[in-house]
Amino acid sequence: MITAITREKRLKNCLHRDIEDEGVRVNVSSDLTDAEYIGIKVDDYYAGKHLRIIPKAVDFIVAVDCECDWYALYILEFKGIKRTTGTKAIQEKFTNTIEQFMKEEFKDIFLNDRYKYRDVKLYLVTTSYKKALALGKFEEYQRIRERINAKDTLANDSTLSTKLYFFRGKYYRIEREIPPNPLICKIR
Repeated sequence: MITAITREKRLKNCLHRDIEDEGVRVNVSSDLTDAEYIGIKVDDYYAGKHLRIIPKAVDFIVAVDCECDWYALYILEFKGIKRTTGTKAIQEKFTNTIEQFMKEEFKDIFLNDRYKYRDVKLYLVTTSYKKALALGKFEEYQRIRERINAKDTLANDSTLSTKLYFFRGKYYRIEREIPPNPLICKIR
């Protein structure tokens, strides 16, 4: 899959090893070689097509070779403190990416039966939670917020994660993380 992605001429200007957008970055495991993962900057792909109406899309899809034609996919949307977007807009980005980019435009790669998925992870990676950055994990921040204002936290988290995304026979939900999480790595 990594080879198929890197050979795809339409993706040539959208491939990256550093998974970063507007100051938000996730870590890539030091165990991964350049041949074992690749990041596709999906919103750059659509911007480069010079369409009159550019579809909303997530920032990155990262494919990781987990060995023997097994792969992990990380579908990532980054949000910095200054970039605020509503839940519906974020969900629209994930929907467009999965339905249009992965299932239509590049179905020969992402729907190819030759490639099996260990897991597909959907993440909203955000620096909007300044206090969470000090704690290092969104879950720890969530526990603290629940004690402070359970109603607000519950409303925000449940709204984002209520939508299910169907891909290759399974359903997935968006999870929240704070940088440098999640760690892009092989899934065994």
